[in-house]
Amino acid sequence: MGTRTNHLNPMKGGAGLPAHDPTDVWRRPERSPVGPKPEHSRNGIATAALRIADQEGLAAVSIRRVAASIGAGAASLYRYVKSHDELVELMMDAVAGEYQLEADGEHPRGRLLDLAHQGRDIMHRHPWLAPLLLTRPSMGPNSLRFLDAALAALAPVDLSGPAKLQIVAMMSAITSAFVQNELASLTSSGPDENASANRGQYIIDALQAGEYPHLAAAMAGHSATGDADEQFTSAITNYLTGAGIPIQLS
Repeated sequence: MGTRTNHLNPMKGGAGLPAHDPTDVWRRPERSPVGPKPEHSRNGIATAALRIADQEGLAAVSIRRVAASIGAGAASLYRYVKSHDELVELMMDAVAGEYQLEADGEHPRGRLLDLAHQGRDIMHRHPWLAPLLLTRPSMGPNSLRFLDAALAALAPVDLSGPAKLQIVAMMSAITSAFVQNELASLTSSGPDENASANRGQYIIDALQAGEYPHLAAAMAGHSATGDADEQFTSAITNYLTGAGIPIQLS
């Protein structure tokens, strides 16, 4: 779900310890060839962590809390994940598995737009996810499958590999920013159905005052209370146009 640019370190194991790369979890086999059969799985651990995060937010997720939710001790959970960062890595990759990636034969724009819309839906189902994708996208197997599918959509387009990777990363960033805006608006406005209309009227009144002529010109014909799906489609489509993704393949 993008390319790695940075990573959080919400779990500090102690002063002076080196930074831990959460992708280390993918370098270790889930099940050791020796020793007793594991009582838990990465998928089960991720599912328990997702349940907590979706209901209470990412701040509520801790190794101790997740361990308790699956009937394990915190110490035993460290047999599966070495840090809070690794736990979040499992969560993000599990969420990436929610994409439906089968779309053979569709035009690159259509396939990318479909992936973007799926990403928006996924971020709404998991409200804690959008900010993380801007700072520490996952590198797990589901996330890599998503990236590969997005690049497959771009295969017919005459652009370099790095340029295609940048397009996928930017699509993820735009989607993340859009969803964060939507979620912030819901949080600040609450369930009031008139909040969006009131905000739109405020913008109209401000523009009609004549103090912002360039903004007024840019928003001419734009509905401040327009359908969010249409606005999102327009944002992604405009980006793909600017990135050089043709409307039709030659």
